[in-house]
Amino acid sequence: MVNFNEIQIVCLIFRSLSLSLSLSFSFLRMQRWGLNTYLYGPKDDLKHRLLWREVYSADEEAQLKALVCEAESRGLSFVYALSPGQDIVFSSSSDLTLLKRKLRQVAELGCQAFAILFDDIDHSMCQADTEAFSSFAHAQVSVANEIFRFLGEPPVFLFCPTEYCGSLCSPSVSKSPYLLTVGEDLLPGISVIWTGSKVISRELSADSLVEVQSVLQRPPLVWDNLHANDYDSRRVFLGPFKGRPPGLQANLRGLLLNPNCEFEANYIPLHTLGSWHKAGKEEREGERSEEGKERRRESESEGHMYCPDRALSAALQDWMNELSQPLQSSAHSSKHKPSESSDNQYGAHSRPSCTAGPLPACSSQHRKPTAAGREGGAGPLRSEERANGGHSREKVQGKALCAGKGPLNEVQVRLLVGLYYLPHEHGPPAQSLLQDLTWLKANCNFVSANGNGKKTQPQKVEEWRARAGRFLAACDEIAALHGSVVNSVNRAVLYDLYPYVWDLRNTMLVAKAFISWLGERKRE
Repeated sequence: MVNFNEIQIVCLIFRSLSLSLSLSFSFLRMQRWGLNTYLYGPKDDLKHRLLWREVYSADEEAQLKALVCEAESRGLSFVYALSPGQDIVFSSSSDLTLLKRKLRQVAELGCQAFAILFDDIDHSMCQADTEAFSSFAHAQVSVANEIFRFLGEPPVFLFCPTEYCGSLCSPSVSKSPYLLTVGEDLLPGISVIWTGSKVISRELSADSLVEVQSVLQRPPLVWDNLHANDYDSRRVFLGPFKGRPPGLQANLRGLLLNPNCEFEANYIPLHTLGSWHKAGKEEREGERSEEGKERRRESESEGHMYCPDRALSAALQDWMNELSQPLQSSAHSSKHKPSESSDNQYGAHSRPSCTAGPLPACSSQHRKPTAAGREGGAGPLRSEERANGGHSREKVQGKALCAGKGPLNEVQVRLLVGLYYLPHEHGPPAQSLLQDLTWLKANCNFVSANGNGKKTQPQKVEEWRARAGRFLAACDEIAALHGSVVNSVNRAVLYDLYPYVWDLRNTMLVAKAFISWLGERKRE
């Protein structure tokens, strides 16, 4: 494996063979942002994992070859990954022959980079393997080394260990017999994948990577699950690449970014990853010459070094240009295309399945709109509305939701990003909403109709009303965001992000009704 200075940065996107159009567009974006590697290994391709022994059909070969050629034309390295670990018999010459046959087929399609993955599998071995190998690690390393030699020792060959993060190592990273065996016996030309201290690491530190490098006897190649969302069907991560200083690149063989399942949700993650890579490249070049050091000092003084917030702003500006284009959805998005006849007529929306490397596979389906969402209810009904069956209130709310519709603007997109930010961190809008909601609930006694707060602490009542007004206004902004997303000319973005915006809208309708009720309720 060549070092990081030559690979620079690698980007991982899982898609199935049937989504070649999306992949082609993805390759174009990767080229534009300075990314250079694509790893193919979706678990929804049964022949990647479950049926790994089976070769591809003629039609599948043609699709795979087209992807390899498309990646090559964009200056990208296409890495084909295979996951035989669930049922391979490591000591079986038959299984080894089938494994070689499968990878030979892919190599003959023009692929020159490979990965063998042993993530998320049981550590136990069958009787034959127990007799042939002294440990699970020895069995995996034996197969990986033989395949590496069989393929002619390609410059890019990746190995994903079963202990691929600190939390999975027993008893620790530095004392793990498994990792020590991998580091000692795996051929030096093979790169080892690592996700950090956790499966989804909030931060990556230089010290932790130095420890892993010492055990593996080579710099690790980080498989970054920061933006992976296949483990939770109600979350998507639109925030910037964060928590990884650009200087880490000196301690890595490369970095794989495992993105959201939804293609259009990855614009900001990949754009900011490109900015991060560029900053790291300039930092390394600055350390090699006096001229480079001077440029680096100028960049630091002018604030040009990588900053997640600045990278996010730059990505948002570019994304706004994309959002204004009337792009049609790719094949995968049509599965959950929303009805455009009415805001209140959307049914359940299925989400395309997509696996995420070391993360466990998880089927996901979006739910039907909640009753509160269908009714658009928010706040208590007044006496005259109750007398009319609540119809007047429903009409007013329906008009309010529709009135907020319009083209997506940068403020709304920034709001959406802040509400679906990162797995370990909410964006500023979400933090503000949660803080206000918590405070309003904790201090609702000041505005209770039968409480003493109105008489004894009028300033608290005023504060409660002000914060409630701010919270309700934020709920209205999210309702307007929903309308703008539905009316977006970019249907590809609509179909990928709609289930999340719908869920968000309904959640805020319930929250709005709750706060309105707190402000008007009477003690029994």
